[in-house]
Amino acid sequence: MARVLEVRDLAVGYGDEVVLDEIAFDVDRGQVFAILGGSGSGKSTLLRTLIGLQPPLSGRVHFTGIGPPALALTPPRFGVLFQSSALFGSWTLLQNVLLPLQKWTTLPADAAFAVAMGRLRLVGLDRYAHHLPSEVSGGMRKRAGIARALALDPPILFFDEPSAGLDPVTAAELDELIRALSRDLVVTIVLVTHELPSILQVADQCIMVDRAAGGIIARGAPRELADRNVDARVQAFFRRQPLPRTS
Repeated sequence: MARVLEVRDLAVGYGDEVVLDEIAFDVDRGQVFAILGGSGSGKSTLLRTLIGLQPPLSGRVHFTGIGPPALALTPPRFGVLFQSSALFGSWTLLQNVLLPLQKWTTLPADAAFAVAMGRLRLVGLDRYAHHLPSEVSGGMRKRAGIARALALDPPILFFDEPSAGLDPVTAAELDELIRALSRDLVVTIVLVTHELPSILQVADQCIMVDRAAGGIIARGAPRELADRNVDARVQAFFRRQPLPRTS
């Protein structure tokens, strides 16, 4: 399967502070790849570096074999769903999804409208196109954020804690949507999460990072890590148990 993302010898952090070092992994086309870790583990810092919101301290992030999104004239080459959805509160869901189409393409207004409505339909929100973010539920705002991330038909999506703040049923519905997008659109998804049900439901491969260790402490398929990894930190994470005390 074609590789779409290569990360090599990456160090991330702030100024002189190294949060994670020697990060290396590959992501293949159509894969759902999860970056795992507890609170404060550095996974969100890693994500911000992958999407270019902060520069790496060293190493490289390389997108292989992909150019700009299918509808775009210029970068970005990926779509992003932020943890808070980051929708403009005074704009309707439709206007939020239209934004990247208006900024990065020369589509006529009627064509851009059709594309945006199609993306909202894809996530089950076409009936709510003219609602403001404050007029829909948290789960629907997440879906609208996904629709906007999909607006330009990018080959890769980055999701930051997509299930955060959602009730179990809504989170499960969002997990199903993520799997459906990966399967039906053959889009690559890289997500940061610490939600165990979501990890086991959606991820094909994952890495687990730990700030105290300064890097990756486990990698592989989630169920293999849950069942077979002998690292106490990994076992504690997947079993929702406190770490054993050391004397």
